[in-house]
Amino acid sequence: MRLHLVRHPQPLVDKSTCYGRSDIAVAPEMLAQSAAQLLPQLRALPHDWPLVSSPLQRCAKLAHSLAQAMHRPAPQLDPRLQEMDFGQWELRPWDDIPWAEVEAWNADLAHYAPGGGETLTEVAGRMWQAFDDLLATSAEGVIVICHAGSIRMLHACAAWRAGQGASASPEAADFREIALNAAAHRTEIPYARPLVLDVSPSPAR
Repeated sequence: MRLHLVRHPQPLVDKSTCYGRSDIAVAPEMLAQSAAQLLPQLRALPHDWPLVSSPLQRCAKLAHSLAQAMHRPAPQLDPRLQEMDFGQWELRPWDDIPWAEVEAWNADLAHYAPGGGETLTEVAGRMWQAFDDLLATSAEGVIVICHAGSIRMLHACAAWRAGQGASASPEAADFREIALNAAAHRTEIPYARPLVLDVSPSPAR
């Protein structure tokens, strides 16, 4: 199974702002530019590969634009692919968030809920379910439009499965380990550029 993971285009928000689950728009010209940049690569993929997207508009609008341009069915919108919910931190400048709260999160990345939103372990749990369903797709690949944090989590899910071997049970996934793996890999995820993730099908399928 091959996943073509695409981060949404750059949204209309200051880079110094904390945002995750907030539904932030993308400038129309940026959306058009991103679609044009992606189409040559995505058009070359088999036509039976489904297009799956986070429902947040910075992803969904790109997914719908791509589906229309490639004459594919409308994208499947999966809320489990949404970015992390930062609760009361959402749309606040990072400099305005009390340092003690940020330090508390750094001290317990797996279980602390920043702003009263989600913990990374909770994010890993829903992302694992989405990941397992992606692997159940009958096609040999899927195009996934989502977020930087979601892409890191999907890579962490694949790494956990690979580490467990062919006998791994999807029900036995260690969400804490997956969460910490994702948190440890903070490489920059580029906007609107495909990242290929090859994974073995779920042994339970």
